[in-house]
Amino acid sequence: MVKRSVISLCIATAFTTFGFADEYDERKLFAKGAWEVELTHNTSSGSLWCSADTFNRNSQSMSIVAYENNSLALFLFDQDWSLTPRPVRFFLDIDYSRWDMTGNAEDIGVSLQMTDAQAAIKFLKELKKGSAVAVYTVEERRLATFSLSGSSAAITSLFECWKYITKDKDPFGGNADPFGSSADPFH
Repeated sequence: MVKRSVISLCIATAFTTFGFADEYDERKLFAKGAWEVELTHNTSSGSLWCSADTFNRNSQSMSIVAYENNSLALFLFDQDWSLTPRPVRFFLDIDYSRWDMTGNAEDIGVSLQMTDAQAAIKFLKELKKGSAVAVYTVEERRLATFSLSGSSAAITSLFECWKYITKDKDPFGGNADPFGSSADPFH
């Protein structure tokens, strides 16, 4: 299986039928262990996003996506799923730490907007330090397991990419402080 950005893969799959596949320009920025980081540019809208992705042997994927509007999301994909659009509750176990999550299911994926900044930072710190993550239904049925080998460096690379796409283009008139702290909250 060719490792590609999960978001780009789903978008490209959906739009290939309609002839829009050339709309997305992807650049692999980093790869280590089971993880890779990509920058994607929607050439039609001009929007950018960064993603840190991991894949397992069952062709399932987990992706953390950082958008230029400063939002962060988690995606889980499995080509064998056929999900009815609805909210779903599930568990993510990072080593021995359990996260109770609620996301939105549709077709082959589940998405979760990470709106609580402190919880997102704690979650990402655990991903950086962990060795494996498992996805479970609320009935405790395991859906997927992913290696966290390389996740620490990948999440750091994701934040470097995110800092790049959210920076103010006008150094004299925006909110960006060129002398401020790093965009990586882990330092």
